[in-house]
Amino acid sequence: MTALQAIVRGLFGLVLSAACATAVPAQQVSQDGIAFDDAKHRGWYVRFWTGSCRELKAICMSGAPYWGEIMQRLLANVPADRQERLRTRLVLLGQSIGYEWAKENAIRRINNDHIKTWSADLKQSQHDPEPAVARIEQQSRALLGGTGSPRPSHAQRR
Repeated sequence: MTALQAIVRGLFGLVLSAACATAVPAQQVSQDGIAFDDAKHRGWYVRFWTGSCRELKAICMSGAPYWGEIMQRLLANVPADRQERLRTRLVLLGQSIGYEWAKENAIRRINNDHIKTWSADLKQSQHDPEPAVARIEQQSRALLGGTGSPRPSHAQRR
């Protein structure tokens, strides 16, 4: 394993541990290198991952579903030898769709209907989630015009 791979694996581990806990404090959700539009954008991103509305000064319903809970459920049904690869895919997918969904309604390209559809798709396929994850990855890339990284190009690690 290269040093870069070890760093990336460590970062994904931090994101996962923050995202999968049921009562994760908002400051523990990985936001490393993410350029949010404002505090509200960051607050909705935290809501997407943790189910907590604590950072928001808006009408918001805390609770499930949220990405950390969805990941926990999916990973629990996958054989151990496939969990790490799926975990990485889910973290990256959660970062891109959560970042876009958390934007102001007028500009976001991923909305509540997408999230509801994808959540239902993942719930129905929890015994073999990889085909559903692949579909959602493809659909979200199409909605985001092939982009979807919450990190601006100048913040990308090389």
